Amino acid sequence: MRKRLVLVGGGHAHLYTLRQTAKLAELGISVVLVAPRIFWYSGTGPGIVSGSHAPDQGSVNLQSLVQRRGGVFIEDEAIRIDASNRRVFLRKHSPLSYDALSLNVGSQVSTEDIPGAEEYGITVKPISNLVAVRKELIASEARGCEARIVVIGGGDAGCELVANIGYLLSELNWKERPTLVSATLNLMENHGANAGLIMTKYLRELRTNLVLGAKVIRVHAGAIELENDATIPFDLLVIATGIRPSTLMRSSGLPVALDGSLQVNRYLQCVSYPEIFAAGDCICFDGRILPRIGVYAVRQAPVLYHNLTAYMAAKDLRPFHPQRSYLLILNLGDGTGLLSWRRLANRSRPAFWLKDWIDRRFVAEFSR
Repeated sequence: MRKRLVLVGGGHAHLYTLRQTAKLAELGISVVLVAPRIFWYSGTGPGIVSGSHAPDQGSVNLQSLVQRRGGVFIEDEAIRIDASNRRVFLRKHSPLSYDALSLNVGSQVSTEDIPGAEEYGITVKPISNLVAVRKELIASEARGCEARIVVIGGGDAGCELVANIGYLLSELNWKERPTLVSATLNLMENHGANAGLIMTKYLRELRTNLVLGAKVIRVHAGAIELENDATIPFDLLVIATGIRPSTLMRSSGLPVALDGSLQVNRYLQCVSYPEIFAAGDCICFDGRILPRIGVYAVRQAPVLYHNLTAYMAAKDLRPFHPQRSYLLILNLGDGTGLLSWRRLANRSRPAFWLKDWIDRRFVAEFSR
């Protein structure tokens, strides 16, 4: 009798397994994917805004990827997992039973701490939102009016996005410049002083309005309110204030960390239900939360695939060993990249070329 593997979410960590769908069928395992039809690769998102990447250069058609290899694709969203009875409940379709379940449901931007943010702003995730940001800016140009753009968040996502917006506006010869609002006095604090100083210098070169050390307490229609009672008007507001895991695990009663991420062991296996595996932004790995960046999900992917097949065959699982440090390259929109490695940081064209090569190779690998 064939066993059923259900994968929920089509993120970085699942792509490797999805590409092996035909091989899994040969092993007696049927694959069912529940996900949006299109996967957007996060590495190319900001570049879509500036125009350094076309939207189709950063997306993978998951339906095609799975169905071409004999799997079943369901365009839907999981709303609850009944782990005791091994069933996944979907928003639009009938529940699915499974022999093994894998979760790669990612994360979402936190907006709960800023009243009105969700109502009046657009978040940097999902990445498809950034396609909408570019369309809005181009539409504003066509109307002959310069939109006032505000980005909230001084971390990697906010800085990279506002850099690409600023470059696009300079190419359009707008007098209006974007505003970046950060609760911290220094940008990109997680990557040391050098990376933050380089980013700050570049954003000032683009004449970005930097409002640092300013906490946003409320968003109104057309304006944000700061802690010091100051207000900043906007026509387009983008939220990049940090991310949190999907609420699916907590609402399903699965063992989660304080932030709602699923607790998994070193085999990427739920600590309470060995038939449930997970990877990427939605997990708390072996008692600690890894930085929520794509590199960990990509590195987890082959381990996850091995362990899913091994679990089905009652064979030994393989542990995942997270790397201690990682290379970060941000696309600055102008053909240069900001490279950060441990304490080292520099801005250069070769840095962008390296990032562009990595990103294009990754997307092409799953789009063939």
